Amino acid sequence: MKKLLIILSVLLLSVSCTENTVSDSRIAMGTIVSVTLYESDDDKIDDIFSYIYSLDSMISRYNEKSYIAMINSNAGISPVTVPDEVYGLVKVSLEMAKETDGLFNPAIGPLSSLWGFGTEDARVPSSDEIESVLPLLDWRKIKLSDDDNSVFLENEGMAIDLGAVGKGWAADMIDSYLDELGVEHALVNLGGNVLLHGGKADGSAWRVGIRDPENLSSSYASVAIEDGTVITSGGYQRYIEKDGEVYHHILNPETGYPFQTDILSATVIGDSGTLSDMLSTVIFASGSDKAEEIADKHDVSIILKLTDGSVINTYSPDSQVAILEE
Repeated sequence: MKKLLIILSVLLLSVSCTENTVSDSRIAMGTIVSVTLYESDDDKIDDIFSYIYSLDSMISRYNEKSYIAMINSNAGISPVTVPDEVYGLVKVSLEMAKETDGLFNPAIGPLSSLWGFGTEDARVPSSDEIESVLPLLDWRKIKLSDDDNSVFLENEGMAIDLGAVGKGWAADMIDSYLDELGVEHALVNLGGNVLLHGGKADGSAWRVGIRDPENLSSSYASVAIEDGTVITSGGYQRYIEKDGEVYHHILNPETGYPFQTDILSATVIGDSGTLSDMLSTVIFASGSDKAEEIADKHDVSIILKLTDGSVINTYSPDSQVAILEE
């Protein structure tokens, strides 16, 4: 077992380019996406980005033609039938909502729209505005039908927002697509959600640089890993400042305001991007007291940096991860 040391907030990715390496970065899924392939060609880079754009067009609530946007626009009106991939994503999101008693909440769309994080309309809403949307956040009123893969929001004004899982899901979809393309060695960075596919061509592990949430200009550590995903949630990633107070983007569906937590950043390392993405949010929101229990239950490795500057790390017994000090 390789020694697991320290990892913090996976937001910065450092890749050393060598011969037979193809790399490109483009805007996709509302962020900068970087793809690096070993022993491959430019045509496959184009294919991969086309596939990423197609995934985004399926689940982005900002794209009125996406399946999620169609589900939201039909809230309180009628069910919407969606492809297997989208149906499965909504279903697993609801399973996590049930497991966490709504701490992870795919029905949070009306609240996230009110705050507008990541948009030009970002603002701190009034308490009355927040109170008005809280009744619309009941994830139990998202109804699924396995018979026809349909999704129905029972009340008008409800809206699904998969921002807390979409990039992790995309990482899993891309991982499978790379196999279809015959790509054996690849690294994909979806705005800090990192997919490692097959290790490097020389047999060595990928090395992912890690940004310190308390000093964003420097890398705190790096991760050596061949396969899997490295995903972080942190309040420093998107936030609003008003009257000297900072409001981060990870919202509590019970209060309508950002979660109060002792965690600055929560990193999850696991085989499934979908699960790791959801758990990074759940762990951040739950606080350090419950983090190790959650990680053990789902057999993932986690690294937390707390508000007091301390670090907690645990790892799965099956982990093949090594964390290297800078």
